[in-house]
Amino acid sequence: MSGSIGQPVSRLDGYEKTMGRARYTGEIFLPNMAYAAIVGATISSGRIKAIDRSAAFDADGVIAILAHDNLPRIPGQPQLLPSLVGAPAPGQSFFPLQDDEIHYYGQPVAIVVAVSYERVQHAAWLVEASFDETPSITTIDQGRELAYEPERLFGGLMPARDARGDVEAALASADVVVDGTFHMAANHHNALEAPTTTAVWDEDRLTLYDATMGVRATQLTVAHLLGLSLSKIRVVSNFVGGSFGSKAMIWPHVTLAALAAREGRQAGTSRPDASAGILSDRSARGTGTSSDARRDPRRTPHGDQAREALGDLAL
Repeated sequence: MSGSIGQPVSRLDGYEKTMGRARYTGEIFLPNMAYAAIVGATISSGRIKAIDRSAAFDADGVIAILAHDNLPRIPGQPQLLPSLVGAPAPGQSFFPLQDDEIHYYGQPVAIVVAVSYERVQHAAWLVEASFDETPSITTIDQGRELAYEPERLFGGLMPARDARGDVEAALASADVVVDGTFHMAANHHNALEAPTTTAVWDEDRLTLYDATMGVRATQLTVAHLLGLSLSKIRVVSNFVGGSFGSKAMIWPHVTLAALAAREGRQAGTSRPDASAGILSDRSARGTGTSSDARRDPRRTPHGDQAREALGDLAL
């Protein structure tokens, strides 16, 4: 290893990427492949009243339109855990298209399967979903009165509060105290390739081409949700396509692609866009901070108190 220090080292995937030969997940094309598009909810909270498929079915090339009223229930329920635990790592605490309840704007309410990417996008726009809307909380300020401090965070793996020293005493003895509230805008992942999954069934065996940071996490999650043995699932990820952390958890579109492929009886590709609400796992945050200082330039104790109200809200 010491012989490599200070020496130029070529990336194993550098040549293919710089020459434009790298095939990302969205560039996987298979014989007789169909395409799936997710239709997202247009409200933030409520229930689905009806889904009108008639205009979409009149479009050319449509194979299937799946929703909570005709999609089989999945055997396993998601349990929110970070992917680094080495267990199933669904990105959400519920799985969509299992009932009529809407939890957030853009939540998948239907999947359209068609013979080409262009036709499935066109047909998806023709699906009409109607809703009974209920009040929603979409900003930190709206939910501030409901905010609470949980006992544990990060899937229950770490305590919510970790303190050291005497912050109140340090503030009381400071010559100058600055107390302010700062608001930070929502931030979104903009990776080179958006989350994309291609699913292929060979009898009871499933192959997933997935843009993911962890093929094992994908395998574990889909196996749990669909009630399959790990030996029945193969996951291929040639190139992550950028992530910024957004592809560490396994979002619903991965399993939805497998369901679409199975129900459509062909290979299916699920390509969520921003309206599906799963490209970002970070959102607006509010932080209150108190900082102290002494006029004496010598180093003195200081304390920062920060709390994210409601954690990360899905906007």
